[in-house]
Amino acid sequence: MSDYAGKVYRKQGGDELVVASGGVITVEEGGAIIVGGADVTAAVVTVASLPTTDPEDGLSIWNDAGSLKLASAGG
Repeated sequence: MSDYAGKVYRKQGGDELVVASGGVITVEEGGAIIVGGADVTAAVVTVASLPTTDPEDGLSIWNDAGSLKLASAGG
């Protein structure tokens, strides 16, 4: 038996998809992302102002020299 653990998996019961650190979801040409019946595949999100230092709240996104990052959990 392998010790391999995928970075994208369904939780037991199959009702939740998890993307672990380093995992990626790729939507190929012709694929779609549907949320509440609305196709959001090509949705564009513009954020006017992001912090440039880690807010350490575990919830926010922040701009690290042009790379979007999720805030650390803090301490």
